Amino acid sequence: MPKRRGRAKRVQIDGHRWTIRLQRPPEKGPYDGLCVKDDRTIYLHPDAVKSRGIELVCHELIHARLFDIDEEAVEEIGRLCGEVCAWVAKHNDGVII
Repeated sequence: MPKRRGRAKRVQIDGHRWTIRLQRPPEKGPYDGLCVKDDRTIYLHPDAVKSRGIELVCHELIHARLFDIDEEAVEEIGRLCGEVCAWVAKHNDGVII
């Protein structure tokens, strides 16, 4: 039986084609998301997306674009993006565009 690959979206990051996959990251460990620079793929764990989707997406996109930035800065920016987007949604009938 073929391995299920999950849903995917292609995006351009810094002039390169990346794939974002909504599936459990392939690496062993407790990862909610994973940015694999070598094959330009971002993995987002479907369960984590349900609870912290915007924060997780921002976090992994930051890794993809600014791969050498330290993890503390990535965590802070991702958290702030999630926090502010939730605040915007709260004041905009749940809509973020």
